[in-house]
Amino acid sequence: MQMVYVYVVLTTLVSVTCMLGDNFVDITQHPLLRALVDNATHAAVGALSGVAFAVQFYGKTTYFFARSWNLEDATNLTCRPFLHCSTIILLLLFIYLCVSCLNYMRCSLLLGATLCAFVTHHTRDALRRGFWFCPFGHTNRISNLTYILITIITPYAISYLHGLCRNLIVQQFVGQFIKLNDSHLEDKRGYRYMQV
Repeated sequence: MQMVYVYVVLTTLVSVTCMLGDNFVDITQHPLLRALVDNATHAAVGALSGVAFAVQFYGKTTYFFARSWNLEDATNLTCRPFLHCSTIILLLLFIYLCVSCLNYMRCSLLLGATLCAFVTHHTRDALRRGFWFCPFGHTNRISNLTYILITIITPYAISYLHGLCRNLIVQQFVGQFIKLNDSHLEDKRGYRYMQV
């Protein structure tokens, strides 16, 4: 029962952070302050989703593609950087599902955090520019409500997918096609760990 309260509080905090962060970005006039507020909003949403480091790292790649630490160069790119291609999310989702079904705990946690970081970051970008699916082009901008709902639902959806992949029926189905050798250790909960 206490976890329900934690979920409600986290969901409320994510919602408030999204709304306040976007309003602060909209009313801020100075470019440096605007970038700091935008980055802080990304970090706060990431922290509440449990992936603050990944979101912060992902946000810095814009400077890499601008080949400059200058804020004006990073905000005036002629095209979107490669990591802003939303097709990467589909690839990460496929890899995450495969790794989760194979029961690799450490890898699935890392991939789940990365997937959550990508989805929340892309959703925040889609608020202004739409999603970018590489071979197909851009979607229209998403609404504020859609942005907040996707940001709230993402960690829960990834957690649900992880639990679904650990389901005995799914495990038996995957076991028909994949036979792991004995170099993988299993803990008492059934998670596999690769020997290094």
